[in-house]
Amino acid sequence: MTVWSLALRNLLRNRRRSLLTGLVVVVGFAAFTLAAGFMAQSLDGLREGTIRNGLGHLQLADPLAFDDAADGSLEHGLANAETIERILRADPAVVEILPRIDFVGLITNGNRSVPFVGTGLDPGPEARTMDHATALSAGQWLADRNARSVVLGGGLASALGVHVGDTVTLLATTADGTLNGVDASVAGLADIPIKELDDRFVATSLGLAADLLLVPDRVSRIVVMLRDAAESRPALRRLCASLRDQGFDVAGKTWEELGLFYRQVRLLYLGIFGFMGAVLVVVVLLATTNSMLMAATERTREIGTLRALGTRSAAIQRMFVAEATLLAGVACLVGALLSLAVRAALNHSGIVLPPPPGVTHGMPLYVKLYGVAYAGAAVAMAVTVVLASALPARRAARIPIVEALAHV
Repeated sequence: MTVWSLALRNLLRNRRRSLLTGLVVVVGFAAFTLAAGFMAQSLDGLREGTIRNGLGHLQLADPLAFDDAADGSLEHGLANAETIERILRADPAVVEILPRIDFVGLITNGNRSVPFVGTGLDPGPEARTMDHATALSAGQWLADRNARSVVLGGGLASALGVHVGDTVTLLATTADGTLNGVDASVAGLADIPIKELDDRFVATSLGLAADLLLVPDRVSRIVVMLRDAAESRPALRRLCASLRDQGFDVAGKTWEELGLFYRQVRLLYLGIFGFMGAVLVVVVLLATTNSMLMAATERTREIGTLRALGTRSAAIQRMFVAEATLLAGVACLVGALLSLAVRAALNHSGIVLPPPPGVTHGMPLYVKLYGVAYAGAAVAMAVTVVLASALPARRAARIPIVEALAHV
């Protein structure tokens, strides 16, 4: 008879204790994997939202434009933007090129003026890769890169009292410091999730922005969309080197470098999940240690009998560890099934989470199937249960035979 068959018989013989200990591991495993899946999905959604809300995978600009003291004007813009676009499109990792002109100013309907934060863009690529084009609550997206129209945030349109089809005037300071204005029709209204941006958002075509700022063939920055976010760093080095070889002095940053909010939330999530994981491991360790200690105490006479028959202390310890290993394996399997069932129920529940600070819309609850968490939970639970059983077994196996046989 092997140590594993003995371990299985002992587990079945002490069903109540085995069940209680196993339930602790099952609940701990399910809680660990569900929390990890929720965190992973939240971070994935936050990453995609950060990229698709206008940041892109890469941003290229004049080196001085990334200076914290830069005022955001086109004084440090990129000249010969169309030539730069052609060079960038030659790279196989590049999916879309999004030239941008960033500017600020006043927008007026003739009766009231409101400050705005504007972006001149190429509507086609933006519609294919960014979320602003799909967030329209009324009207339509910009027609082309020379359209004489704008898309306003819903909050800004409400403050001005304008609707789709109305005419507004944009006022902004040009690169040489003069004030200029252009008229544009309101093509659409966008529902921007971040309220502060929704109250100031203006999107217009590159042509209209260039006419307003009097800067033909110059952009503030170029946003690059890649096939995969994981390619961001090597692609940035490669693209910057290609542009420098062609005589363009440019600098670039990845979405991770630009996404301060993403980095802060990611650190917060990792801290919360790390704390939760540590608490779960401690709870499982204490519960299983108590259960195994009780089992070793109750089986003291059995251990004494085994030792009187010539069983070595090491063999007794191996038997306890084998019991713990079998129990952990079965409990982790049941925990995985429970986790998958709860995950499926939550994902189909239709529960909408409340919006985070500064955001106007909540997100539906979704738990990702995160394989790394299942493997990590299995290892953590198994190691915890084995360690919890090894210490009581070592102590019980060292009790003198006579004392063990006389134990009541």
